[in-house]
This record gives sequence, structure tokens and C-alpha cells, in this order.
Amino acid sequence: MNIIYVGIYESGSTSRMRGEILAALNPNSNFCVIDTSIPFESETRLLRSITFRYKWGPLIGKINRYVLSEIAKLNQNNIDLIWVDKAVYLAESTTKTLRSKTSKLVHYTPDPAFTFHQSRYFKASLPYYDYAITTKAYELEFFQRYLKPERVIYATQGFDKRLHRPQTPLKSKKNGLLFIGHKEREREIVLQTLIDNQISVSIAGIKWEAFIKKNKSNPHLIYLGKGIYGADYAKTLSSYQFSWGSLSKWIPELHTTRTFEIPACGTALITERNSETQLFFTEDEAIFYDNLDEIVEKIRYYQKNTSELEFLTQKGLTRVNTDGRDYESIIKNILDRIMSKE
Repeated sequence: MNIIYVGIYESGSTSRMRGEILAALNPNSNFCVIDTSIPFESETRLLRSITFRYKWGPLIGKINRYVLSEIAKLNQNNIDLIWVDKAVYLAESTTKTLRSKTSKLVHYTPDPAFTFHQSRYFKASLPYYDYAITTKAYELEFFQRYLKPERVIYATQGFDKRLHRPQTPLKSKKNGLLFIGHKEREREIVLQTLIDNQISVSIAGIKWEAFIKKNKSNPHLIYLGKGIYGADYAKTLSSYQFSWGSLSKWIPELHTTRTFEIPACGTALITERNSETQLFFTEDEAIFYDNLDEIVEKIRYYQKNTSELEFLTQKGLTRVNTDGRDYESIIKNILDRIMSKE
């Protein structure tokens, strides 16, 4: 089997993680990577920023020329599968070339491709794919405007079981809540409420500087920096009793990677009660809330009742593994589906 993976392949990226799992699931295959981060990272920070924000500029052409050059070097026409990850920069002409090289052209994105990350290149290219995979249930109708419904696959977000696993016994965990993510106004309100109620909160992420400065005299707030990644992310996540799986209000998302990464690391997930999170967990597998008072009340309750917290945490960990929320299981199910179809 000949497989080509087209996408960002930087160390520590989730797209590389998907590529590595795809390769591991096909150990006897000829697996090749076309790393789109190579031309992207070769340019200045300003040009990268313009390209990322506006999907415009000379870097777009450079990325497409690179992909076409790399596919030509491979000199293969009997490619069984080309998996393209987040093709926001690939032009229609490039996608048509990929289409001509394989019997299965598949696109995957964990991002909101229509409601946030708008790309005219992606929209023009989408009809050439055999399958499009999205983790956003609310965007299915948009994908189905370009492809037949049976060619659009919904998959949940997931976790990497090679990385996201319990590393700290409950009795050794820090007695507080961890939040990793960028600042949003709604998130600021929640975290301010927690520290004002003397609940210890640790934050890592971008754009929190003003919030940290405002609360510099509050002993219940700890700032861990602009980001924690890879093995350090999993280790840090595992060291806390609670972690907040915040859902962004910029888009109508109902779950994120944190929804599964947190319990996979053996930490109690705190999350909004909605149709998707309640489908994934029961009330004794995750800590649900509808309002700020409920978050404060439940954290205080479980801090006093650690045996119940341990029970909930273990059940959450078991649930994500039993349900196959890890990326290896998710990608295997996708491959089984798309490769069985002619």
C-alpha cells in the first residue's frame, strides 16, 4: 500500500501526531510525507502572520509549488491513499493534481473550516476529495454542500494514548484547577470567579498578561507561561486534581481535544453540560456545570470528598479508553470505512 501524507509535520503538532498514527496503522506501507511547514516556516514572521490570517500572499504560491514539486519527485501514479491535513492553502489546481495521483483523496480537519477558518482555496478544492472528515458536527451541512452526505465523515476530537496518560497519583496531585488555553472574555469571567472564591487556579496560554497583572496580588492565581506542549503538557495536566475543558464562545463548539485529553491524563474534567459532553460522559465520569455558582460548589465539594473525586476521575479515564476516543482508534475506524468503499 502506498500512502502520502500532506500536512504540517512539525514536531509536537497534532497534525504530525495524526500522520504518525496513520503510518503506524499501516506498518507494511510505503509511507511518504510532504511537510507543508517547510515552506511556511521559511518565510518571515510577518508574512506567515498575513498568510495565516488572510489566506493571501506570495507564501500561498510557495506552498503550492512545494507540494507539486514534492509529489513530482515521488514519481508515483499508483498511490492508494493521499491524506491531506488542513488544506487551507492548497489551490484547486494543486488538489486536482493530487486527485490524479490516487484512488483515494481524503481531507481531515479538526478546525472550524467554515465558521472560523475561512479559505477560498479549500472551498474550491473540496469537491475533488473522496472523503472529508470534520470534528465539528455543526459544520456537517456546510461540507454537504460540496460533497454527498455519505462522503462527509464526522469524527470526534481525541487524545494521543502514547502521550496523554495518568502520571501522578491522586493523593500527590496539586489541590487546584488547571486551565490551558488562550484568553477569551468569557473564560476570564469564569477564572476570575474561581480565584475570587479562593480556589487555586493555574493558567497557561496567550494573551493573559493583563489578567495576570490585574490579579498579581491574588495568591490563588498562578501563571505558567504562554504555553505548555507535548510531554510537558501531559505531565502538567496529570499533576492537577481538576482541569477545565473550556468551550470557545467564538464558535459554536460543544467539545474539544481537552474534553478527552483531560480524563485521559487521569485528571477530573470540568465541562459545560451540553448535548455532546453528556453523550460522552455521565454525571459520575465528569464534573458538569450550567453556571458559575455550580462550578464553585462542585470544586469545593470534591476537594472535601477526595474519595468521590478519585472514583469520578477513574471512571472518566476508563470511559475515554473504553469508547475509543484515542486518535489511533478514531483514525483506524476512518480508514476501515474509506478503504472498504470503492
